[in-house]
Amino acid sequence: MGDGRHVVVAEIGLTKNRYGAEIRTSEPMSLEEAREFALNAVRGDHPDFYRRPQNAVALRVGAADQYLVVEGHRLSPDSLSRLTVADVLDAV
Repeated sequence: MGDGRHVVVAEIGLTKNRYGAEIRTSEPMSLEEAREFALNAVRGDHPDFYRRPQNAVALRVGAADQYLVVEGHRLSPDSLSRLTVADVLDAV
């Protein structure tokens, strides 16, 4: 797809014992811009979109389209956040 057809989706505060993760989406952008935005958000460069906890570890999943941020112990995390580069199929 062309430019402006990708967004970054942030699922913030995923846990195994409660509901209520916060969902945010970025503005549409190109694939390259979305990948850069997601990486920079995980690094703390976009605190208005996603604020990484200080005691968290960031993991890249796959190429450059998804990041997991694990808060707490890695074998039994307190919380996870997932940032995913998504292709916009239908815009309304």
